[in-house]
Amino acid sequence: MRVRVSAVFEREGEILCMKYVYGGKEVFSLPGGGVDQDIPLREAIVSEWRDELGVKLETGDIIMIGEAPATKRHPQTLHIVFKALEIRGTPKIRRDHTHSLDIAWVPIERLEKTPLYPDVGGQLYDCLTTGPRRSLEFIGNCMERGFW
Repeated sequence: MRVRVSAVFEREGEILCMKYVYGGKEVFSLPGGGVDQDIPLREAIVSEWRDELGVKLETGDIIMIGEAPATKRHPQTLHIVFKALEIRGTPKIRRDHTHSLDIAWVPIERLEKTPLYPDVGGQLYDCLTTGPRRSLEFIGNCMERGFW
């Protein structure tokens, strides 16, 4: 199973996305990427934002986890979405690290109809508009005491 991390950064009623064109259609992605073996999740997402957008990211809690079944073109993928608490720097596409065309600020009220990867626009809209909710606790090392 492939693991992909991403983060949602909200500013003035919009979220930061990366813009692509597939099949002549604009599509958007939550910034992030695949996690290499033996790399901690938080380290992977911070590295992706630094490499692809040129910013320093401070992550918060995991706000969403979703599974994408395998297809002929893509392996089964576990998507882990963090809340981005703060970014330092001005986000801009670093073409040497991504195929994205540009960044885009997508209004939260349009998320349900926006072609988004992963396809969590409706759930993300609910998460961002319904106010505080219980977060998942992230355990960085759930084998810390080494009983096994």
